[in-house]
Amino acid sequence: MSFFEISKIFGLLIDPLNSIFLLSFIAALLLWLGKHRAARALSTFIVAIFVVILVFPIGDLLLIPLEERFPPPNPWPTKVDGIIMLGGSQIPLLTHAHGQPALNGHAERMTTFLALARRYPDAKLVFSGGAGDMRQQNIKESETVKLFLTQQGFDADRVIYESKSRNTYENVIFSQEMVKPKNDETWLLITSAASIPRAVGLFQKVGWPVVAAPCSYKSLKPSLVPSLNLSESISSIQYATHEWIGLAVYYMTGKTQSLFPKS
Repeated sequence: MSFFEISKIFGLLIDPLNSIFLLSFIAALLLWLGKHRAARALSTFIVAIFVVILVFPIGDLLLIPLEERFPPPNPWPTKVDGIIMLGGSQIPLLTHAHGQPALNGHAERMTTFLALARRYPDAKLVFSGGAGDMRQQNIKESETVKLFLTQQGFDADRVIYESKSRNTYENVIFSQEMVKPKNDETWLLITSAASIPRAVGLFQKVGWPVVAAPCSYKSLKPSLVPSLNLSESISSIQYATHEWIGLAVYYMTGKTQSLFPKS
């Protein structure tokens, strides 16, 4: 079993929402087995988890250190040799089904890429992303990128498309093999702000210096007023958990040089 397949399965197992569902299933099973005291205790624990998630900004507290690790360039470089955007903001299956570019909650990666491509017209442009879904490896993210850029009046043929990668590690390895960047070149890296530390760590490991261009921020400064938005709070915790565990796994497997990379 490959690192990609193991990471996908592990990600499902440690997903906070999946864990809560598993606890709820066990509580129901205990109830059917007549273990009323244990079922009541576990149900109370589950409700307490939801209350904590509703009241406290756990997701923001987890995301802020990630999103603030690499601020945007100030000022931006005068000359840029290349711009690379990592996949993850596209929904290839929906694009393929309806013939229109489908984007998820990280669409800012696409708009940032477009803005910077216009700002640096001489820069080499790279999109790295294949198929992150184990079930549909033949439907690529690049299809969505090409449709989106064309809709925005941009020449999609300016972009070099790396379409074999299935995760961030493969994004870096396959892109480096394809474009062969030089050490004295200035490359901008576009991905979501919370993903930047993990991605930069991978680029540092392979000796490809990049300047972080974070986007798609998801955190706000913690407020004393509870949001009381359960779905949004759970989604934020899921996202932050994924990134923190990804940092740990990539470090433990030798894919990055430090647990929490910095510039």
